[in-house]
Amino acid sequence: MKVLFCYRYGVIGGVSTQLLNRYTHFSAEYDIGVLYESDHGMVAHFPPGVARVTATDEAREDAIRQADPDVVVVIDSPGFLSAWQRAGSPGSLILEVHTTTANLSYLGELAVVPDHIVTVSEYMRAKLGALGLSPISVVPNCLDQRWYADTVPPALDSTPVAWIGKLDGHKRWRAAADLLDQVATTTPGVTPLLVGGYTAPESEVAALTTKLASSPALGSARWLPRVDYDLMPALYSAIAANGGLTVSTTTDESFGMSVAEALVRGCPVIAPAVGALPEILPEEALYPPGDWPAAAGLARRALTDSGFRTALMSTAQLVRERTATEYALAAFANVLQRSAKAALS
Repeated sequence: MKVLFCYRYGVIGGVSTQLLNRYTHFSAEYDIGVLYESDHGMVAHFPPGVARVTATDEAREDAIRQADPDVVVVIDSPGFLSAWQRAGSPGSLILEVHTTTANLSYLGELAVVPDHIVTVSEYMRAKLGALGLSPISVVPNCLDQRWYADTVPPALDSTPVAWIGKLDGHKRWRAAADLLDQVATTTPGVTPLLVGGYTAPESEVAALTTKLASSPALGSARWLPRVDYDLMPALYSAIAANGGLTVSTTTDESFGMSVAEALVRGCPVIAPAVGALPEILPEEALYPPGDWPAAAGLARRALTDSGFRTALMSTAQLVRERTATEYALAAFANVLQRSAKAALS
């Protein structure tokens, strides 16, 4: 059976890492292909010929037609939906939804009826069900074996308080910078750490560098525009081993992959009580959305109270089980089997 995954952009981490996990697991049983609208270094992680960039509407249509798939999985990509239609609507259509942003508005204007909907959390199932979409299966994001590899964290001369994400309004990096500034100002020995931004618009990068240069405690901050995905597990472990934590300032999350990654590596997290985050974080880790004094208070307590740090990690085993490759991929295999039957009927 030929399965074709279609997504907007290839970037290490997030959805693209899920696709690589699926390719690794399913390629012995299925003929897997991956199409992107653009690539930021992900295509090369697949074997030659598996993943490719289709940068125009015509290229997407031609690639789908040539693939002649039995199942097409379109992920948060209206452009691929229209290309699939123009290509003659081959195979069974699975619509996979990860986004929680304004991009979600296209679901209210669907010109096609998918055979199945896949999403990543109960929060998203309810959100999509309210739009009248069905049937819906929850397939949580999964973490591969690199996240369970042993590392020897280095001893640092300060305590990292990290924020990891895209430089955009959805992740609220500006609020994050202010939060890190406040925590570092009021807690001796803290080094703010910001990770992400190498795909950000030049204007956002310029705004961040200005912020780092002009804020009181951010002069000692570390900004890593990009960290190789293979190194991220060790980074989370180093933050935790040196008494640090990660903070989230997001406006919404369909799953909360960076939060899950941190917990799996033993790194405490504080985050706003939004989206699916209450499904994977304990109540102690959550602050009211937009309540930055509360967020700063939780961060400071996590830096000084060992009992509180233990409480912040109380859902780590649940997250390990939910993100286990076997669990997530078995759930997706069930969807593929249902779609294959629909394509043959």
